[in-house]
Amino acid sequence: MLTIYYDGSFEGFLTLLSDFILENRPIDNIKIHNSIFVKSQNELFYEEVVSQPDKAKNFYCYLKRNLPREFFEKIYIYYLCDTASVELSLIKVLRQIEKNPNIWQDFSYDEVIKLHKAERSFYRERHRWFGFMRFIELPNRVLFAKFEPKFNVLPKLWTHFVRRFPNEKIIIFDSLRKLLFLYKERKKALIWVDNFEIEFSAHTDPFINFWKNYFLKIAIPERQSYERQRSKIPLSVRKFLPEFWENL
Repeated sequence: MLTIYYDGSFEGFLTLLSDFILENRPIDNIKIHNSIFVKSQNELFYEEVVSQPDKAKNFYCYLKRNLPREFFEKIYIYYLCDTASVELSLIKVLRQIEKNPNIWQDFSYDEVIKLHKAERSFYRERHRWFGFMRFIELPNRVLFAKFEPKFNVLPKLWTHFVRRFPNEKIIIFDSLRKLLFLYKERKKALIWVDNFEIEFSAHTDPFINFWKNYFLKIAIPERQSYERQRSKIPLSVRKFLPEFWENL
């Protein structure tokens, strides 16, 4: 079994797909992993795909020319579904699409079902963070938020907050992927970083305590249900919600 790793970038993702679609590499007995989440464990048989910008660009143009428009627009979403392990499924569908241009809509095909489920999960995760994202106002009047989403939703999430706060300075950090979004004076950037840490306390933003007090006051202790609460606010997101912080 050969394990193939790519670097987690969109260019690396396209380079990987190009190897299997245009160069027709065999897909038997292989596993594909995003190296951001799964590191090499000193396997005897493994390979690292090196991101090649020119090759990725040419393959992107190839896909744009040859895929139905609606399916082409989903390619980037499948890349953002980075923990769903859909790479092999996507390769299989892309190989079939020349013979059957509508294969990507055939829900009797298991690989199509897997892609569709990943896409639906991606949009559910994005929608979840529309509600769970919490901003802290730093002393320099920057709105800062940190989170660890299940999928790489930040590239499809930041527009929501820029529309809501067009005149603010904004930093959003996906600490799992080390992906940082910056916004200031209508200028924006999405960059990968090695690390990014900001220390703050309850004195940093007085609204932290205001929000925590509001959260406590509206609660009805007699009707408290931790099981129901966990179904609405998963434990995985609570470390990013000030209302659940105990040390501030």
